[in-house]
Amino acid sequence: MDSEELELFRREEPDPIEELSRQMERGSQLTQASLQNAFKSLGALQTVVGEIAGALAANGVIEAEQVPSVIEAYAAARPVQETKEAAAPPMVPEADDTGDQPLAFRWPGVVLRRENSTSPGEPVDCAARMHVCHAVCCALKFPLSPSEVEAGKVKWDIGHPYMIRGTSRGYCCHNDAETGGCRVYADRPAVCRDYSCVGDNRIWKDFDGMVLNTEWIAEHIDHKSDLHLSIHDEG
Repeated sequence: MDSEELELFRREEPDPIEELSRQMERGSQLTQASLQNAFKSLGALQTVVGEIAGALAANGVIEAEQVPSVIEAYAAARPVQETKEAAAPPMVPEADDTGDQPLAFRWPGVVLRRENSTSPGEPVDCAARMHVCHAVCCALKFPLSPSEVEAGKVKWDIGHPYMIRGTSRGYCCHNDAETGGCRVYADRPAVCRDYSCVGDNRIWKDFDGMVLNTEWIAEHIDHKSDLHLSIHDEG
């Protein structure tokens, strides 16, 4: 690898104070974004109520003076079509056609993984590949299950409950920057237990030849920002 490719996998042990500050900032961002969505939904609701009240008054169901002037003015200033545009997006991601977990996790919102049984993937000798892959699979994101959250062994992102928490470099906060190993290996989430990079063409161009897909990684994984790529996403 050249220096540019190596930069993709540069890992540093995060400073605990900086990471705490980052989580607090992300929690504040979640609060602000959620409030913004709530205000948009409230505005849309006011528009709908105003339109309904106006229609009732126009059809003689209620007296015009019964319609609060503030609602009339609000409805007149905001056409009905804006209601759809102003409506807040769903807080819970939609599942795919098979009923499995969604491949995209909308933010702001709260998402939990279903407690379903899965089969472990083909075993991989991670130690023999670590010098090539640099544990890049630990930069893929996924939501925790209710039991994993309640167990309290794995940290979740305060800015996007209950997604696995990442550091400012994008890796899972439980990833050891020096060894590439997992600090909570015995208590790791089921997603991590079952995941196998065999056949994952996002990680490998050639699994047997240990040729890394650095182009895909460079395009889709930014270790200097937050990642929202699902460990299940094959796109």
